[in-house]
Amino acid sequence: VLDYYVHVSSARVGLTQTKIILVQNKIPLVLGLGVTGKSILNFLTKSHDEIYLIEENPDNPSLSDLSNYDTKVHVNPFIGEDFFESVSVIYVSPGISKEHPIILKGNENKILISSDIEEFLNNSKSLKIVVTGTNGKTSTSLMIEALLKAFYPHLKIKCIGNIGNPALPCLEQEIDVSVIEASSFQLELINEAQFEIGVLLNVHEDHLDRHKSFDEYRDIKKKVLKFSEYNISFDDSNDLRKEHKNYDLFEMPEDVINSKFYKSWPKHDLQNLKAAICVLDFFSQIYKQAPLNESNFYANIQIALESFKKPEHRFELLAEVKGIQFINDSKATNLHATINAIQAVNRFKEKGNLFLICGGDLKGQDLSVLDPDIIKSIKEIFIFGKDKDTLFESMHKHTNCFIEKSLEDAVRKASKNAKDSDYVLLSPACSSLDMFEDYQARGIKFKEIVEEIRNE
Repeated sequence: VLDYYVHVSSARVGLTQTKIILVQNKIPLVLGLGVTGKSILNFLTKSHDEIYLIEENPDNPSLSDLSNYDTKVHVNPFIGEDFFESVSVIYVSPGISKEHPIILKGNENKILISSDIEEFLNNSKSLKIVVTGTNGKTSTSLMIEALLKAFYPHLKIKCIGNIGNPALPCLEQEIDVSVIEASSFQLELINEAQFEIGVLLNVHEDHLDRHKSFDEYRDIKKKVLKFSEYNISFDDSNDLRKEHKNYDLFEMPEDVINSKFYKSWPKHDLQNLKAAICVLDFFSQIYKQAPLNESNFYANIQIALESFKKPEHRFELLAEVKGIQFINDSKATNLHATINAIQAVNRFKEKGNLFLICGGDLKGQDLSVLDPDIIKSIKEIFIFGKDKDTLFESMHKHTNCFIEKSLEDAVRKASKNAKDSDYVLLSPACSSLDMFEDYQARGIKFKEIVEEIRNE
């Protein structure tokens, strides 16, 4: 941990005496070697001779790559009483709990806890747009990217962050505009930053197993407005006294309303589109250059979005099977997202019944937000996963509910009970981690089961 430097000669009573001076080098510490941790490590090796790395999985294949660095990486160093005196900054991946012993000890020793997103925000020369919210972050970020590329085709624009592209490798790329999707876990780790546009889509109960309270979760989300010059959010509150737009008040023009994509999108995606268009408006002010296609503004919005493809597992309409419409909304990992999905189906279905498949890990959500009328609009609910009993108790008084052992059992039971013109909606309202690697794996499994039913 400590390097010994410098032998100093000094004359004393006619003798030459060698004195060893102990010099303490401050060294950054990386906690975790997942995708984000590896990107942080790669970033730090360009400016540091030594790095500490804490990786609790001895079988992590990335450990074998450490010998390729010129920088000395101390893997799982001995942590004695004086260890934290040699640590400069602790870099944390967003998936690591803030209750981790290393983080708690770092806070106790007043060591800065930072992240890849903070480093990117403070080092990137690109114009930065940060998007957060309980739901809709990815879809909105991709809409913003599509719109900017349509209006400013000469600019290099990239979506990064929680969307799946680590931020720090992008510092080495030529990017004019970075659209950064940020989760509450990532925002929580930001101490100080500055960027041009901050977008707060919505704030509803989520991740209360991680955050101490809803108030704390909301305050973390609001960081996106605190650190940005131009604010976009879902209401008129503007305590920060900055340039502000309430995207909920944006009136969509008739030619956009009459377009094919508009009529087929659920309401929550149309709200996301409003926020994306507000970003486009602010961007034109900041960039101080009129869009190249300004002469036909809304026609260009249609062109951009008619070719826009939403990411998988977000109210994804699958092909009909025996007259039944299956919808994959596996990304709905909280109650509000599921409520949005239920309301979307009820809004555009002309006839037929709705069969809901839900369940998993509730993450401490308050089930009192469930409106009985919304539950009554569902013909049958099939519940699986860790908190199936809790969900059942909350909903069975309002409609027919069934507890199932697995997602496959739930899908097969729903498809058996559904008839022509009915809808089967997977919208779990829960985290997937009790039974699946992530929500993508859950959605893929759902689609595989539906395909098997089709072929039977």
